[in-house]
Amino acid sequence: MRVGPIIALLLVVSACGSSGGGDVVAPPPPTAPTTPPPVTDVRSLPLVFPPSTGAWASIAPAALGWDSTALNAALEWAGTQQTTAMLIAWRGRVVAERYWRGWTPETDSIIASAGKSVLATLVGQLQAEGRVSLDAPASQYLGPGWSRSPSTEARITVRHLLQMTSGLNDSLQAVVAPGTRFYYNNPAYYQLFALVTRVTGQDINTATRTRLLAPIGMGGTWRFNVDTGEPGFILSCTARDMARFGLLMLTRGRWNGTPVVDSTWITQMWRPGPPDNGAYGLLWWLNGSSGVRVPGPYWFPTQPGMLVPSAPRDLVAALGRGDKKIYVIPSLDLVMVRHGAEADVSAGNPLAVSTFDEQLWQRLRRAIPY
Repeated sequence: MRVGPIIALLLVVSACGSSGGGDVVAPPPPTAPTTPPPVTDVRSLPLVFPPSTGAWASIAPAALGWDSTALNAALEWAGTQQTTAMLIAWRGRVVAERYWRGWTPETDSIIASAGKSVLATLVGQLQAEGRVSLDAPASQYLGPGWSRSPSTEARITVRHLLQMTSGLNDSLQAVVAPGTRFYYNNPAYYQLFALVTRVTGQDINTATRTRLLAPIGMGGTWRFNVDTGEPGFILSCTARDMARFGLLMLTRGRWNGTPVVDSTWITQMWRPGPPDNGAYGLLWWLNGSSGVRVPGPYWFPTQPGMLVPSAPRDLVAALGRGDKKIYVIPSLDLVMVRHGAEADVSAGNPLAVSTFDEQLWQRLRRAIPY
């Protein structure tokens, strides 16, 4: 005979004891909380941002599927090349950080022309504020007579200064028409500092600190240096400061959710600019081009191939004399910086691009899957 649910319930109660006595069955103890399983898919990890002080978040190379042995070999090689600091960060987490020759995370030094990319970012902020127009004549902000080329000065725009296509030589005299040829011209670039100070009414350090450095916790000071006879401002900062700037670029101008730089400006900076040099944007070096013109005379030809053949195609870089490097690789969520003196393998190389870039990335590609 089939027992109905109510009768079955009565039978259970009877078996447990009657109202006249007997043991009462206690409810099972609560289940202890369990530790969530470790994250196995690193793609689910969000971006993190370093605190203003204290330790940075980190992640082991093996957790990213990297070859730790090959990575260590690449870093050890870099240490033999006059390097004083290297920092590799994935989504804001330090994968590797090494210092040599007495340097520490607090040691700062000039980053030479890598600072050009910082200044370009500042000019973009002024454009976003409506205070600078890229296609306006530079003389609109600098005043007449800033160059030694009365015939072409009015046709040289702010964009030309950012692209290194002013058409001027180092004496600020006209050589070719503005916008037609790439020439890595520091004296023309230095005019952008005067532009920033005149537009903002602030000295260059105040303008940079309030708009760019302070919002991301970055230190750094523009110092007036005379390098190879060229007076101009050069940024001095630590490797961690360089990494903060790289992370801001990686996140398309947002810092921990707060917009600092317009993302469309980053897109503009990373778009090829000079007609004869697809490896240059607005004071940034670009790796995806099929042709490169390195710093040198106007008659230097465009060389076929990428800037750094062994590196990912989407690598962009702030590069400075003495092998100062800020690499940003969006496809890998990576920022990588190198501080130090000119590498031994780079002896006699141009002002920014050097043999060190390719030598390093040949070693890194053995460690990093891409």
